[in-house]
Amino acid sequence: MRMAKNELLSALSSLPNIASNYFENIPEESLDVRRLPTAWTIREHLYHIAGIQAMLLARLDLMYREPQPVIVPYFPDKETEKLSQWTSASEALARYRELRAAQLAVFEKSTDEVFSRPARHAEYQDYSMGVLLHHMVFHEYWHLYRIEELWLTKDEYLTELL
Repeated sequence: MRMAKNELLSALSSLPNIASNYFENIPEESLDVRRLPTAWTIREHLYHIAGIQAMLLARLDLMYREPQPVIVPYFPDKETEKLSQWTSASEALARYRELRAAQLAVFEKSTDEVFSRPARHAEYQDYSMGVLLHHMVFHEYWHLYRIEELWLTKDEYLTELL
């Protein structure tokens, strides 16, 4: 898979700032409103983004160190990051920033060979640091978009697709 490595790393590095700036505008009372029975709250989306960063860093470290890394699939419905592991949104955002800096350090010290080296992952036919980089960027933008929908969309326009 051909990668736009520099552009994706730039996007990845900017996402904590984008999220933090956006959260400064969301009123505290909006964070825990469950607008649809099947939709996460804004806080749950944020805690998920912050909560998976340690797991992603561990994956990156493994792929950096191991010549034939095997990645264990992650199923968020079985995890606890949506629960109260943070005392506030600002604490979650601070941890997100901290772990992102560590992730970027691993990406930056990785040679092109390490970056594109195949890893085995039960869910994916192709997996590498490059694929993970794509996934991280797109996944976080997806959650940020969901947060925006939950915050700004009028009730009559929300759907079960959230």
